[in-house]
Amino acid sequence: MGKYSSFEIDKVKNADIRLFVQGADEGKRSQQVKCPFCGEKKFSVVHQKDKNFAFCHKCNGKYSSPIDAVKHQYGYTDSQFIEAVEHAARIAGITLFTEQDKKSNAVTQARKNNSKSFCRKQLDGSGLTEGDTVATVLENNQVTYISPFQKGRLDATYKPDFSGDDMLIFYYDLEGRPMQFKIKGSAVPRHYVRIRFSNPDLHIRKDGSVPKYMTPEGAPSRCYIPEKVRRLYKDKQHIDTLYLQEGEKKAEKACKHGIISIGIQGINNFGNKEEGLLQDIQDVARVCTINNIVLVMDSDWNNLSRTLTVGEWVNTRPNSFACAVMKYKQYMQTFHNLGLSVDIWWAHVNENEAGDKGIDDLLCNSLKGKEDELLADFDKAMHTHNGVSTWVNCHKITALSDAKIREFWYLDDHEKFFEVHKDRLLELPTFRLGRILYKVEDGKLMPISMFSTDEDIYSIGKDSKENPVVSFNYLEAMKFLTTSGFYRLKNSDDANSGFRFIQKDNGIVQYTAPHAIRTFVYDYIMSYCKKPLVQQFFAKKLVSLLNDKQLELIEMFSEDLDARERDMQNTPYNNGAVKITADEIKSGLPLVNVWRSSIVPRNFKRVQIIKSIQKVGDEFFLEYTPEGEACEYLRYLINASNNAYTFGNEREMTAEEKIDWKQHIVNKITTIGYLLADYKYASERRAVVIQDHALGEVGQSNGGAGKSMVGLAIRKIKKQVTIDGMGVKPDDNFLFGGVDTSTQSVFIDDIKPNFPFKRLFSAITDDMQINVKNVQAFSIPVERSPKILLTTNHAINTASEKSTKRRITYMEFSGWYNIDHTPFEEFGHLLFDDWDKEQWNLFDNFMAECVMYYFRSMALGWSKPGMGAVEPPMQNIEMRTLRQEMSEVFFQWAEMYYDPSGNNLCSRINRNDLVNSFYDFAGGSLGHGVTRSNIKKRLKKYCAYKGYSMNINKPDERGVTYYDWIKDNEDKPFFGGDDKSNGIEFITVFSEEKLKQLKPF
Repeated sequence: MGKYSSFEIDKVKNADIRLFVQGADEGKRSQQVKCPFCGEKKFSVVHQKDKNFAFCHKCNGKYSSPIDAVKHQYGYTDSQFIEAVEHAARIAGITLFTEQDKKSNAVTQARKNNSKSFCRKQLDGSGLTEGDTVATVLENNQVTYISPFQKGRLDATYKPDFSGDDMLIFYYDLEGRPMQFKIKGSAVPRHYVRIRFSNPDLHIRKDGSVPKYMTPEGAPSRCYIPEKVRRLYKDKQHIDTLYLQEGEKKAEKACKHGIISIGIQGINNFGNKEEGLLQDIQDVARVCTINNIVLVMDSDWNNLSRTLTVGEWVNTRPNSFACAVMKYKQYMQTFHNLGLSVDIWWAHVNENEAGDKGIDDLLCNSLKGKEDELLADFDKAMHTHNGVSTWVNCHKITALSDAKIREFWYLDDHEKFFEVHKDRLLELPTFRLGRILYKVEDGKLMPISMFSTDEDIYSIGKDSKENPVVSFNYLEAMKFLTTSGFYRLKNSDDANSGFRFIQKDNGIVQYTAPHAIRTFVYDYIMSYCKKPLVQQFFAKKLVSLLNDKQLELIEMFSEDLDARERDMQNTPYNNGAVKITADEIKSGLPLVNVWRSSIVPRNFKRVQIIKSIQKVGDEFFLEYTPEGEACEYLRYLINASNNAYTFGNEREMTAEEKIDWKQHIVNKITTIGYLLADYKYASERRAVVIQDHALGEVGQSNGGAGKSMVGLAIRKIKKQVTIDGMGVKPDDNFLFGGVDTSTQSVFIDDIKPNFPFKRLFSAITDDMQINVKNVQAFSIPVERSPKILLTTNHAINTASEKSTKRRITYMEFSGWYNIDHTPFEEFGHLLFDDWDKEQWNLFDNFMAECVMYYFRSMALGWSKPGMGAVEPPMQNIEMRTLRQEMSEVFFQWAEMYYDPSGNNLCSRINRNDLVNSFYDFAGGSLGHGVTRSNIKKRLKKYCAYKGYSMNINKPDERGVTYYDWIKDNEDKPFFGGDDKSNGIEFITVFSEEKLKQLKPF
């Protein structure tokens, strides 16, 4: 950083230019004086509004600022810029403050404000001054210096009030910007400020706990970033080892003595809804090429709770610490998914005679005056075989299993746990370890619960002849299976007995089977028990000991699987979850309670595909990145949206077609996003129907347009059940027989013209009923049921009915791809099958952006209220629907009967004559669905299809006449009321164009 900030220099640049030009009158805003360059009196001096310069109209000499004037008049060179600035400041009477001056002033002011306060005592206790912690802050485009630790309090809305005597801790991000958050009900962001209470007893929580620190309600957990880390990050300097300290002051104190640290708000705070904390650590690791990350705990890392009561679970606190380390390892492993080679460590301060608890205590007490020894001690511990050193112990856990981590606390060895904590446990009459209730007798641990045992899932006793005999402990076996991640999962919440077995491992859940559970137990016995008698026992009897009926005793799973949050999608990949909102896409996040089958078997690396989508009025505007231009699947969808092109029949699009083209693209993007988003908005529970744009005969299958490629694309991201639409029977009760609770998509491909769409109504808007042959039926709640996609070369029956319309989102495919021009010919290879890693990554990013723009459409109202999937231009779809609903044979008859060259168009015709004419054409009254009672309804659909009107000599049902109607609805058909005379009904199909050829009606 230079001597002066840009803000200070701008003060000089904006000084009155008239002060620096000889002969200039300070009372005039614009004037001409003698030019200092050529001597002519054509030197314009201007100082008004945002103009502040001098320029010669003769020689073009100029002063663009007071600094230029001083450089010219006093001979300063470019290398003497600072001297010129200072000279100009003196002339203008401006006081300049150097960055060091401002920093010193900030420190002085902070010391003054914190004097004799609780904040001052806290800093002193950690061996810190305001000068150690002062942050370089970027706010309102200005660089300022602020101490993150200040005297004050938070008011009811979490705004800082500097009149209080608590300690406020201000958070700044890696760029020096104030971290912010929003409270519920307010759109105005607030500065992220934590508080350390001077009197915690005045702030007791509802559960009775007494908090020392508080994060504002609704604010996520974030990293505290010391200034030293921020400087290293900005300068992109290498950090060999980054330490995570529990607490802001610990992090600052460690940084002061070369132990580069970030502060966390608690040992369990490694992730949150916003994932900001993890993201900050990842950013530092990437930019500063970190080799090691160390989570540092205090010396009480293995202490039991201070408030143990009789019969209480005494291992709760140690278990919490172990879970924190396991969670920390899981989160930090995502760094490897980002291509960062980072070793993961867990460390703790050793107990010492001085009672130093944390890093700051060590540095202020036992190591005061020799603080450098602590960094050396960390290095020593990290390079010893057992991780033990004088002041700290360090353990490399990069490749350690969760079970090995639990061994640090002896959580799975009750005897050793008891020996370690014997002094505390002797104080309690009874206590629990796991599910077992214990007491101490003669200094030994004794179980006193009906569920307790000090044996494994088996025990060895003796029979009547004193021969050793193995017994199986069913209760221990069930607990063992549960702790190993085996559970029962209900097929639905209301199922009484229907369930399946699952196994949860490191946040990933998969279905399993009874035989797999038995194999797991067998492998465990063979691996961990070396006694031949026991091995032989399980080899012989395991199937009968743990038969399918016995396994029904396994615990029912109660956690939330695939939690779905409004306006957010988490898509799991091999290298972590991808979080998608309306504003951004973040990758490399931890996998938590996800189905193994839902994990996309690829790594995700974020690249932008679509630069922007904007809607102005009724028109969309799209801009793609170079990566987007290279994304074959995006190009495929763009081509399939171009209705002006068919192979061998190319032409330029009209202006209206170009608008429609862009809407078709946005329709595909947002509709794919709808299919990929797990969350179901109550206002948008629909099936997606993909149709051809080309209007062929009803029943005629054009095909080849590439509609199925959407279903295939969804399958590459979601667990999908595919159903052959041509084979669906109207009475098929097992249509969804392949669906289970982990299914995310149902793809019904190529449905027939008479597909019973109404059968899907309840599956779309209500719980999905699943009937599986020879298995108890169950239902999947609508919030979690898979979304349905259908493709068809036809229209949906009943598509014009309101009940059907509100359950369909359409997508339309152009004739760009067809039997003569396939995607293979377009791209020179098969989509999906022949892609390399780069093309797959472009595809994955595009699919993620589809979800993002779906959420954005929902938020910005690109479509109808409560809908994120933008409708395509609907005219063609409505025409196809009308043609199918009137039937193809009826359409052909109407085209012949109302041929404009004949006399029937615009003629008043007896309804019975129309029916008889149709029956003559169709060869009878059967097989086409047209009757005397519905022929008028069919004619209405024909009129709507052709743009004709009906019965213009009668007002419509609202009493509006044809000539009043056409004043405001020139392009819409008019349907008058019934035209009856003497018990005979007449129907007139009317065409304005035909009328011009006839006499007045």
